[in-house]
Amino acid sequence: MSLRALLLAAFLGAGFVVAAEAHEYKAGTVTVSHPWARATPPGAKVGAAYFAAEASKAGGDTLIGAKSDVAGRVELHTHIEERGVVKMRQIEKIEVAAGKSLIFQPSGLHLMLMDLKAPLKEGDILPITLVFEKAGEIKMEATIEKIGARGPHGMDHHPNAPAGSAKKGHHHH
Repeated sequence: MSLRALLLAAFLGAGFVVAAEAHEYKAGTVTVSHPWARATPPGAKVGAAYFAAEASKAGGDTLIGAKSDVAGRVELHTHIEERGVVKMRQIEKIEVAAGKSLIFQPSGLHLMLMDLKAPLKEGDILPITLVFEKAGEIKMEATIEKIGARGPHGMDHHPNAPAGSAKKGHHHH
């Protein structure tokens, strides 16, 4: 076993969570993984962030809000299709059912970062706090990927998403 593996096992055995290794954040029955965002062009006032949220079989929870110091406000959004055109819509809450996962991804559920204080730059870290009805706040750090990215770490989808799960269609606000 390598020294790194031994140290990691020692930390995990002592009850520490190593978020940088796992890209996971947990509170209550909810685990959030692989948070990421797209870089924005200079002068952009809106951005988007994505992640996976999973509730344990012990119980579900409801995402009721989000916040970040880099944005004036953060909204929960989804996409709906009307006559073949996909449109973004703000929603008040998102339920994560017990034993289920939700993937927040382009052309699907996502966080909309409104009134950005500065552009999101590729390679930077974006602090975001999710607010759940039962679990409370989950503070996470999203990696900022290139403009137009489709998934974290250079992937073309979220690592937790089933193959072919990204919706297709025209995007309008």
